[in-house]
Amino acid sequence: MDTLERLVVNAETLLREGYYDVRGETLRSPSFLGALAASARSSDVIAEIKFASPGMRSPRDVAEFDAILNGIVAAKPLGLSVLAEPKIFGGSIDFVSRAARTGLPVLMKDVVIDSRQIDAAARCGASALLLIETLARGGHSHRRIDRLIDEAHDRKVEVVLEVHTLEEWDAAVETPADILGVNNRSLATLAIDLGTTPRILGERRKDRPVIAMSGIETRRQVDTMLQAGADAVLVGTSIMHHDEPAKKLQELQHG
Repeated sequence: MDTLERLVVNAETLLREGYYDVRGETLRSPSFLGALAASARSSDVIAEIKFASPGMRSPRDVAEFDAILNGIVAAKPLGLSVLAEPKIFGGSIDFVSRAARTGLPVLMKDVVIDSRQIDAAARCGASALLLIETLARGGHSHRRIDRLIDEAHDRKVEVVLEVHTLEEWDAAVETPADILGVNNRSLATLAIDLGTTPRILGERRKDRPVIAMSGIETRRQVDTMLQAGADAVLVGTSIMHHDEPAKKLQELQHG
């Protein structure tokens, strides 16, 4: 079983266990599209909060969430990406709700295969959620990708559709996804190639905002992604590996 299959099996288990059956509703966080379109931005970095992942050397204590969140918010990123998945990434639906109350745009990051996860994103206040083109191409989603996007839009949730190859990009641009995310990491092998974003944006015309994702550790690499045509970058592992995540975020934003 490769990493992608493991993530899908885990999502199926969480759905059966009722993990995404969220009660109540948190006020929606600001729009990611609006933040990306703003003429004067405080940042071009989306900070991701996660406490474990297949690509992290060692997990962090989830009890640090509030301290990390507060420090990152004070550093004024473009927005927040928060992992909702609890078993592999140490995330929480509650973390997403708490992030949504900060006044920053919030992306719910998860392996979304079912409408119940979209409803959970809406209820916990996320202004956007991640969908993954690789899952759709592999037949892992319970719904067609365009149907999932329509369901998200019905709930007033924006969609970041993740791609890793030119073929996935070509499929993604035929959908009504709001934002495209180019993942420099292969979900099948976990290998990172920072040439992925520049290569895809060099071969294809951009018709909506693009976020470069994964493997970014320095301000120089941020600049490379922006110069290639990305509108923003999403950084998680290098921030969460740092003893002071907010300090690392500031380095990525300002050099």
